[in-house]
Amino acid sequence: MIINIETHLASNFERITSYAKLSKTLHYIAKPLIVFEPVNQISFPENWENGEYLTDMKLFGIIPLGNQSVVIEKIKETNQNEFILRDNGYSSLINTWDHWILIRKTKHENLVTYIDRIEIKAGLLTVFIVIFASVFFRWRQFRWKLLIRNNFKALY
Repeated sequence: MIINIETHLASNFERITSYAKLSKTLHYIAKPLIVFEPVNQISFPENWENGEYLTDMKLFGIIPLGNQSVVIEKIKETNQNEFILRDNGYSSLINTWDHWILIRKTKHENLVTYIDRIEIKAGLLTVFIVIFASVFFRWRQFRWKLLIRNNFKALY
């Protein structure tokens, strides 16, 4: 199943894309719903780089959800009006967690379109995971707006 969740963020394209590349942004926008902890290293890289990162996920920072492989692929940019970051991840329960972050310029300098597009394949669990993912990505977009409203201070 594929879900697309779209919003507008009130900030300029360059600023949003620079923060989308930071691993600490993921920590902020996911909390407190999901807490990600790296398994094979002390921390995630400051800036996401192409590669596979094994993470331990916890619901509300307490309830174990198991390990998930975050597989980052930065798509080579051919369009200066769009930024794409892909997590082509998976876990023992989720065969496909193909998450694309698309950030697009709009006609307004301080407004971007932000899209979370996720393809999920998890057998019989797919419907339940899609429902959770729909809530989770709406939460993330709400947290993005809060982060922007507070001038990104939570990251420093």
